[in-house]
Amino acid sequence: MKSKLSIIGLSVVAVLAALGIFLPLQGATTQELTITHGVVEASSTTGEGLGVVRTFFVDTNIDGVNAGGQYLVGTLTTLTGEVENNGEIRGSNLVFVMGSEADQLVVGGISFYPQSGQTLADGQETVRPIIGGSGTYRGATGQVTSTNLGADGWSHVFEVFLP
Repeated sequence: MKSKLSIIGLSVVAVLAALGIFLPLQGATTQELTITHGVVEASSTTGEGLGVVRTFFVDTNIDGVNAGGQYLVGTLTTLTGEVENNGEIRGSNLVFVMGSEADQLVVGGISFYPQSGQTLADGQETVRPIIGGSGTYRGATGQVTSTNLGADGWSHVFEVFLP
């Protein structure tokens, strides 16, 4: 009798442990979003060489829709002097506001830039991490592939994982 109770007890513990591990994953989703905008020009550039900070603001379209409260604000900071092929590495702090200030996706990471350019070279793409979000995007992770489309502006394809 004692052994049957032990087996039942261990079974209950195993089921509860499995539920504790797998139930939080039930609500997880992955979304793909495409955000586009026009050509970016720095609204402010502070410093020279290493440590230069470029700040910008631009209205955005989300999945082809232009609505109020959609914009990108960010900074790029030069983190190295010249590296291969007359380039430099810049760190990014990019905040994509998704229609409401409460709904944001935050992107960070580094990218290789031409030293003389304000942005990536025309046709160049880079992949950066999604380091967080708020509101609808609370807890977001994933990555975004950003492409400089030259005179046509930019495309940012987000692969967003939400818990």
